[in-house]
Amino acid sequence: MPKSSRLAAVMARVRLREWTILLTSGLAFLAPSAVAPGLPALYRDFAHVPHAELLSKLVLTMPMLFIALSGPLIGWSVDRFGRRNVLIGSTILYGVFGMSGLVLETIEALLVSRALVGIFLAGILTSVTALLGDYFTGDERNRVAGLQGAFMAFGTLIFVSIAGLLAEIHWRMGFTLFAVALLLVPLMFLSLYEPVKPDAGADERAPDGSGTVLARDATPWGTISLIYVLSFLTMVALFMIPSQTQFLLIELGVPDPMRAGFAIGIFNFSGGIMSLFYPRLRARFTAEQIFALIYLLVGTGFILNGLATNYVTLMLSLAFGGLAMGAYFPNLNLAVLSRTTMRVRGRALGGLTTSFFIGQFASPFYSQPLVGMVLVGGAFFYTGIWLVGLGVLFVFIAASAGMRARLMRRG
Repeated sequence: MPKSSRLAAVMARVRLREWTILLTSGLAFLAPSAVAPGLPALYRDFAHVPHAELLSKLVLTMPMLFIALSGPLIGWSVDRFGRRNVLIGSTILYGVFGMSGLVLETIEALLVSRALVGIFLAGILTSVTALLGDYFTGDERNRVAGLQGAFMAFGTLIFVSIAGLLAEIHWRMGFTLFAVALLLVPLMFLSLYEPVKPDAGADERAPDGSGTVLARDATPWGTISLIYVLSFLTMVALFMIPSQTQFLLIELGVPDPMRAGFAIGIFNFSGGIMSLFYPRLRARFTAEQIFALIYLLVGTGFILNGLATNYVTLMLSLAFGGLAMGAYFPNLNLAVLSRTTMRVRGRALGGLTTSFFIGQFASPFYSQPLVGMVLVGGAFFYTGIWLVGLGVLFVFIAASAGMRARLMRRG
């Protein structure tokens, strides 16, 4: 089949292309999910190695660190070599190095493989979100971004659940889940095409479909840098859910690990449900208004976590906070996508990936000293206070933006 005919056939597979992007987005948190349930058994197998406790925990966190470190380079590669090429290559290598945990004999080799997993996951997350921004505009982009958030949340739940069952067999069995990445590669070849960039020096239509012309040098990097700071601060707080919830339950007299896993799962589940409703939310409110709602609700949820007195009240507060966060990920991605042209979209998203995962990596350095001073409940409570403060700040930002818009219409 001639190359032009093959390309036309690929471009015609619209529904398959959407499903490929969504299923690939579901890989976002496979790297920690596959390992976490088997971590105690992994530690026991390598207990004879010096510093085994620290090294076993690094097996879990190493991908996050290397996602953060490689983000800017990955972003440049996505713009330079193409989204589709980076996505397919990263997905193949992610699957291969992810499954290498089945056979690697030393914890040092395992740590190297986990670092590579992080680099290739950065390639997946950056390129698939860039393709989402390239393929879709306007309301359609909002819809797919909401579905992407849902697939990330529900994918995490599914992978953690299956990994927990596999860990009952052996801690290595969780690494078989990385085969899912390889199963997606044929779908990428069948449905994804490389978007055509505008000629050098040409202007581009604003990626939100508004019709505004946005020149290459008009990308508001100052605003995007503030979005990075916001992403970092938010993930410092949010990573307290998986890292501190089990310890909060111990404070409440509930030491059961299974109930801790269910409590964390309800946060992700409610977030996934909310992600499905994001397009309707975005159709009625501005991005700034949605950020205000997100931080007010999740901050209140954290405060309620700190005030919880038993397992039921904690579950309710986690479900409440999770609902708010279901809108966070699509709103954050769209905040960057709507401000970048195709030429620099990969670099902008690479920076977002870095800020996101550095926030996760830095979270224990924030939460542990706070826990030492005010216990886990107090750490959630005081974190909720400054999250609500961010919400109030966005209330003023949204009100100011609305006032400017009304004045421009009158003018």
